[in-house]
Amino acid sequence: MRYSYYITNILLCLSLPETVQSRYTAAKAEQYAIETRNENTDSGCAIWKNNDSPIKDDLHAWKTELFWYNEKLRERTEFAPDVRTLFNEDGSNKDQVCRDYADPPTVLVAPPAAVDGSVSDPKTIQVKPFLRKLRRLTDGSVDLRYEFFGKSQQLSHDDKLGYMEPLLPPLRHHQFCEGDTTAGMGWLDFIIHDFGHMCRRTLNKTSQTVFVDLGATYNFNGDGVDTDSPAIRMIEQYRRFGIHFDHIYAYEIRDWDVDTVYNSVPEHMRGPLHWINVAIEADPSSQNNPHRMLLEQFGPDDFVVIKLDIDTPAIENPLLEQLLTDPKLQEIVDVFYFEHHVEMEEMKPYWGEMDKSIVESLEVFQKLRKAGIAAHYWIKKLLMFST
Repeated sequence: MRYSYYITNILLCLSLPETVQSRYTAAKAEQYAIETRNENTDSGCAIWKNNDSPIKDDLHAWKTELFWYNEKLRERTEFAPDVRTLFNEDGSNKDQVCRDYADPPTVLVAPPAAVDGSVSDPKTIQVKPFLRKLRRLTDGSVDLRYEFFGKSQQLSHDDKLGYMEPLLPPLRHHQFCEGDTTAGMGWLDFIIHDFGHMCRRTLNKTSQTVFVDLGATYNFNGDGVDTDSPAIRMIEQYRRFGIHFDHIYAYEIRDWDVDTVYNSVPEHMRGPLHWINVAIEADPSSQNNPHRMLLEQFGPDDFVVIKLDIDTPAIENPLLEQLLTDPKLQEIVDVFYFEHHVEMEEMKPYWGEMDKSIVESLEVFQKLRKAGIAAHYWIKKLLMFST
């Protein structure tokens, strides 16, 4: 039956334990990009331009669905309250709190049929209310794949962290491959966060929330708050869905005046901000190794996000390797963003010659996801959302 997947998947939620062990399922497009490694070139855009590809239609549908998904997210303009403060002591109202503040706005009907690649289908529209009601009778959550990506089905999934975008070249927004590469290079809205799932499965009333910004350039060139920093915009995206960070550890090697730094960030970041104006060190025993700090101060019940982008492979790669090989660190880190510099034809003007291939990078990120870390590619250009 066409909808048997959704119903089965929803009912399986009833048997999941409270503490969920990670189990990762890659989207079809992600697995295709990795398994066809012998057909890949150094081009990050070949997969989007190959008209003979068996996933061509899926990618075409994905682009349209991603657009509509982000349109719905933009409806959430205000910061939500910190969901932890609303949880009962026994957590009995967690599902309702996560539903009210962490789940995305739902789609009552599919996009209009006039839109190219639309997922509009009378049967889909008719069955949506039934399936949504059935799912909320079980775990109450919004199923992103059903709700927004029903035609392409191109979302990867982790039992602990929920749905996320498929890992694909060019390791950034697909618009990078469609005309003006300088525009697509700076968009982060290809990243999918399942905030509702994170709320239910990773947060408790006593969880500490941590954002570690490795390479914290907040564009300290003006007199006011920086509204274009990708890291700041990402922190605010979490905040719009009820995840407020208790600690923001900002590491930056360049020497900046502390007053300038605090004047450059929004008010809600000033209390949690720990400005660490030192060079990051890859040695796991160094006090300037951020992973050491996490291992000493936080645990599996906390919610920890790392953004790594210091443009120094001699430091980045050992930090990445430490995350790949340290089981205790993997238990602590929930989300990881990284601009991985690899051998890619379209990025050579910016990155130069690199050692790792695109497929090797995809495999590394998938390995992180299989270890229970929601790994996403990162960019550094200032524009956060496409317009």
